Amino acid sequence: MKKVRVGVVGYGVIGKRVADAVHAQPDMELVGIADIISDARMEIAVKRGYDIYCWDPAFKDSFEKAGIKLAGLDADFVKLIDIVVDCTPKGLPARNMAKYKGIPMITQGGESHSAHDASFSTFANYEEAMGKNKVRVVSCNTTGLARILSSLDRAYGIESAFVSLVRRAGDPLRTNRGPINGVVPVLGVSHHGPDVTTVMPQLKGKIYSLAVAASFTLSHVHMLQVKLKNVPANGKEDVIELWNKTPRIITRKGREGLFDTAQLVEYYRDLGRLRYDRPENFIWEETIDINDGNLYFIMDVHMESIPIPENIDAIRAMLEMEPDYLKSAFITDTALEMAKEESCYNN
Repeated sequence: MKKVRVGVVGYGVIGKRVADAVHAQPDMELVGIADIISDARMEIAVKRGYDIYCWDPAFKDSFEKAGIKLAGLDADFVKLIDIVVDCTPKGLPARNMAKYKGIPMITQGGESHSAHDASFSTFANYEEAMGKNKVRVVSCNTTGLARILSSLDRAYGIESAFVSLVRRAGDPLRTNRGPINGVVPVLGVSHHGPDVTTVMPQLKGKIYSLAVAASFTLSHVHMLQVKLKNVPANGKEDVIELWNKTPRIITRKGREGLFDTAQLVEYYRDLGRLRYDRPENFIWEETIDINDGNLYFIMDVHMESIPIPENIDAIRAMLEMEPDYLKSAFITDTALEMAKEESCYNN
């Protein structure tokens, strides 16, 4: 089987994870990573055996001084790839676009929806990205929301949804981010509800979101109220069964020793997950309740890793490698050692 050749631009929080995920896929070849950074962070790519390209020739000397062997420059890199995943900071993908010379490109959630052919979430709108040239994988919070809401919409229909987010102040390595001792509200509707509608347009006018940023760094915590069109016959037990059969969603009882986000992180460390990543939505079962047709629950979203599987699925959709979103998800999840039973990936 001929593998699709994938390049990753930007080796930061998302880029390094996307690179590892691409490298793990049976139908993809990681051509290499391209960046301008030549400090200790790049040592990881060297140890992984990834080819490294200098994304801006002006920085070539810094790589040489750092003793990092380059496979080439930006122009060399672009000639070798079938598709690029741009993981550079917000605003930079638009500048990079000219270098890609029409090569299919994937960007991340911080970019503008309107500048792309489609925004993407595997379980919400996989088919919409088929054959597209410029696709934006939605942000971590939107990815988590689209997964959970699309599962409910398919099963029961959604009349309305209210989302309350407690956001981490910054990623763990962002020591320059605040707040230090406070809670910072988003003044007005947060962008998360509107962003969900870029992949689930059927929720336009039906979803509202509020958010605050608080002084912690482990993850985001979502509290949802979802008004269902059809109430499950057996209440919360049916919802738990639905999510147990849905890929990339985990429900567990807090009293099993997973009472809070800190214990959740420790659990994944002990599982041996690389970087203690948890790309799945995690929902505390004790918080699930149904009252007067409203479904309530609290879930955890790990901002650093949750959109990574979606980046991989977006590659398959854009290059029309696999028409079935669940089959793509099964390939992705199996390679990333996070797959549920195979039956969960059948329509």
